[in-house]
Formats: sequence, C-alpha cells, structure tokens
Amino acid sequence: MNFLRLKKHLDKFLPLYVIIFMLLGFYTGLHVNVKKYGAMLKILNQIVVISMIYPMMINLRIEALKRASKSLKQLAIALVMGLVYAPLLMYGLAIISNVNNQLALGLLLAVVVPCSSMSIAYTGFTEGNLELATIIVAMSFTLAIITVPGWLSLFASQYNIPLPIWLLIKTIIIVVFIPLIFGYITRISLIKKAGVEKFEEIKPLFPSISLLGMYAIVFLIFMEKASLIAKKPDMVMSALLPLVLYYAITLLLFTFMNKKVGIPYEDHMAITFTSTGKNEGTAMAIAMAAGMGLMAIPPAITPLLQIPFLIGYVKLWKKIRKYWAIK
Repeated sequence: MNFLRLKKHLDKFLPLYVIIFMLLGFYTGLHVNVKKYGAMLKILNQIVVISMIYPMMINLRIEALKRASKSLKQLAIALVMGLVYAPLLMYGLAIISNVNNQLALGLLLAVVVPCSSMSIAYTGFTEGNLELATIIVAMSFTLAIITVPGWLSLFASQYNIPLPIWLLIKTIIIVVFIPLIFGYITRISLIKKAGVEKFEEIKPLFPSISLLGMYAIVFLIFMEKASLIAKKPDMVMSALLPLVLYYAITLLLFTFMNKKVGIPYEDHMAITFTSTGKNEGTAMAIAMAAGMGLMAIPPAITPLLQIPFLIGYVKLWKKIRKYWAIK
C-alpha cells in the first residue's frame, strides 16, 4: 500500500473529514442513548486516544534535541511564542469575545498544547529549517507536561471552574509522555530491524493512523455532546471568532517581528509553523481523557481554521521569501 499517498490524501481533505465526522457524531448522538453506553465509551475514548498519539510520537526525532544549542535564539523565540504568547493572546481574545467559561477554557487548551508534527511538513514545503522545526516540536512536547497543567490551572481559577489538576497532570503523562517514550523506542527498534530506508517507506503510515484517530475523537466528542450542542448551537459558533483572530494576528505578528529581529527566512518558517500551529488532536485527547466536557469542543473545531490559515501561509512562501530579501 502507498502510505505516502494515503497520508497526502488525509492531509489534503482534513477539514472536510473533520466536518463529516462532526456531523456524523452529532447525528448519532441525537439518535442514540449515549448515557447507556457510558462505561463502554470511556474505554473506547482511551483506545482512540492511544491510537492517535502513539503513532505520532514514532516519527518524532528526540535526538534532534542534542543540536538545540546551535539555535538558542530561534529556539527561545519559538518556545516563548508557542508556550507563553499563545495562551495569553487567547485569554485576551476569549474575554473580548465573551464566550462561555468552559468554552473559553477549551480555547485556551487548544493553544497551550504542543505544536503538531505537521508543522515540520509545512516547514519543508516552504524550504524552511527542518532541523530547527524538529527540535522545537520535541522540546514543546517535553515542556507540555509542565506548561499545559500550569496554564490551565491558572486560567481555570480566573473562570471559577474547578479543575482536577492532579488528574490533568496524570492525563498528560499518559497521553503525551508515555507515548513519547514508547514512540521513541518503537522508532529505534524499527530502524534497527528494518533499516533506515525501509523505515522511511512506512513512515507516512504513522501520521495517517494518527489522523484517523483524530477523526474518531471528533466523532466521539460531538456524539457525546450532541444533546447539549443541539440546545445551544451558538456555543460552537462563538468559539470560531477567537480562533480566527488568533491565527490572523499571530501569522502577521510573526512575519513582521521575526524579520525585524533578524531571524533568517528558513528559521522564520520553522518558528512560525511550530509556534502558531497547535496539535488539536493532543488537546482533544487531554480533554477527553480527563473528562472535561465542553472544553473538548474548541479543539475539535480548531482544524477547520488552522488548516486553511497555515496552508494559506504555505501558498505565500515565495512572496514571503521575497519580502525577507528586502533590506
């Protein structure tokens, strides 16, 4: 089977598939007694979460962390913008948009998670610095164990929402850290047994499995919350505006700021895609595994906006490079 073709297909039609699984989940939730299957769904959620996160980690090159010292300035900018700037901006946008408190916390969850491995692909499409992008992704996933519960506990107190902080930390360790370790072990084992060339052939299979797992999570979220969404459809719509503003403001800011501080074009692309793009699958997995209810909805609709914005930026890469050449 051509795994690369499958991956490209799933990437290309990601927004369409997200919409399809949202609608299927919503329809199913309105016609099935979800509460009756609560125990079974809890187990199914865990299985789907693992099926999505673990394959994603197999392609993550943790060894690239050793080369982080070569790009300390760029790495610092990327981590600050991705892990500090993003949640602060979304907090402000959530206040301005006056969204439901739980949805606001869901919006924050959508932007505090680590960047997606797809960010590396976007960097490659624009002839950016792939090594730097890999380092940022690996560092972001490692720091997520501290930053995600830290930010969410802080913001939850602002919204007067009780947050099971220890459950959240345990969930992140299960959802991010353990798959990270086993993903790395699997990667090394596959390369050792099959060789680098064979591994490169099957490499596109892993993100494909992760995408299928993400579609399943979208389906489960909207199935389990269908009754609530049917009563208040405006909740979903209200979460869209802050996300639109987040991507528009961030991409413009990064473009002008990185050029101003003298970041090379190749490094700019690595910083921009890894800091702006968020791993909505991980955010959904954390919300589902921790039983956070409405908080899972914003991460579920994030791909509808994130993909068009980032692909649009990819399409403009030649113009952006010309802008970088202007003294």
